[in-house]
Amino acid sequence: MPARPIFRDVIDPNSVAVRQGLVAKIQQELAPHGSLLTYTANPGHPFAFIMSQDTPLFEDLLRDTDSKVGYLMLNSPGGDPNASEKLLIMCRERFTDGFFVIVPNYAKSAATMLALGSDKIFMGYLAELGPVDPQLQVSSLPGPSLPARSFIDGLENIRKRVKEDGDPVQMYFPMLSQIRPEIIAICQSAIEDSRSFAEKWLKKYMLKDNPKQAEQVAEWLSTGEKYRSHGKVIGFQEAKDVLKLNVREIDKESELWEHIWELYVRSIQQLQISHGAKLFESERVSLTMNIEASPSPSRETQQPPHQPSQRPQQLHAA
Repeated sequence: MPARPIFRDVIDPNSVAVRQGLVAKIQQELAPHGSLLTYTANPGHPFAFIMSQDTPLFEDLLRDTDSKVGYLMLNSPGGDPNASEKLLIMCRERFTDGFFVIVPNYAKSAATMLALGSDKIFMGYLAELGPVDPQLQVSSLPGPSLPARSFIDGLENIRKRVKEDGDPVQMYFPMLSQIRPEIIAICQSAIEDSRSFAEKWLKKYMLKDNPKQAEQVAEWLSTGEKYRSHGKVIGFQEAKDVLKLNVREIDKESELWEHIWELYVRSIQQLQISHGAKLFESERVSLTMNIEASPSPSRETQQPPHQPSQRPQQLHAA
């Protein structure tokens, strides 16, 4: 047996070898014949979103395993729901005997959508999911998004004040002139797409024995009516008792949680050092994505939800 590398560990205690060793330990603790993949977004990076450019890196992780059971340790603020569904389909095509998502800290928005397509979600005691109501990026530059529901509600509020409260419509002309009908249509379509996504995958896997609950959960999470805040924390108890999802809380005193949390912290630290946007790892593969923001030529263009302007600059493979 070859000797363990020492010099590398001395100068780089958070080396890829250490993280991949933790991946191997977690695999054994979860299922001896399952494979663990990690998708970690850098919380300090402006473009750490799920996007179509994730596909080739994620495929490299999948190509490195022949296991039919897969675990994805997912930490992400969300992103493009279409890209999220593509990653989900890729996992489902590879892991035909079972696909599970592990959330060490947070999987929000489009990341929640991905998790809803699993068989079970493993949650740390501080883990959170979130609503999947779409957000509209109203500028080509990085900045806050607005809930798609807010555009529709704003128009409905004006209609109510005119029709029910008797306000003269003329007083709302300045506001109405700023409401573009195509944006309202985009918002309505985006909300329906999110609801349809959640319902489809919940009915197919996690809530396949309870289709009515799948419809209810999809409605609650996508419309912005039950959960008014896109950042709403949906912890283990709410996911289990209210949404009735198939979730398992990882015992915070267990060795499994110690290893998952250590792997998560090491992944975040690695991203901070490398200034990477995302880190993709398995037992034998490690890929970091770096992104340089490139604003679109026109600032007037309003983009679909979850799709900030971005251009991958470099892909680093360790």
